[in-house]
Amino acid sequence: MVHVASVWVPFTSESKEAVAHYPEIEREIKLAVQECGRKLSAYLSKKRRSEDAEKKKSYIREYIPHIGIALREILDLNDRQEKKIVENLTDVLERSRKQ
Repeated sequence: MVHVASVWVPFTSESKEAVAHYPEIEREIKLAVQECGRKLSAYLSKKRRSEDAEKKKSYIREYIPHIGIALREILDLNDRQEKKIVENLTDVLERSRKQ
């Protein structure tokens, strides 16, 4: 359904049930629907990208503690150093994956 606002709307009959088929009106309706479709597509794409980024961020966040443990074992670090590494990795993740 499309609303047509004008000082003079060319209706097809006296009952004012339909707008006459003028090429200019049809073209403007077509362009308006296309613009609406483009805006909807952009919105949905942005929403999908945001959801994908959040999923990736949570996936990476899940493995940060395991990376800290592995680095502690490889580099012979103490618990305090491991905790500092985990904090640094979490901070880097938050800064790099801002939305």
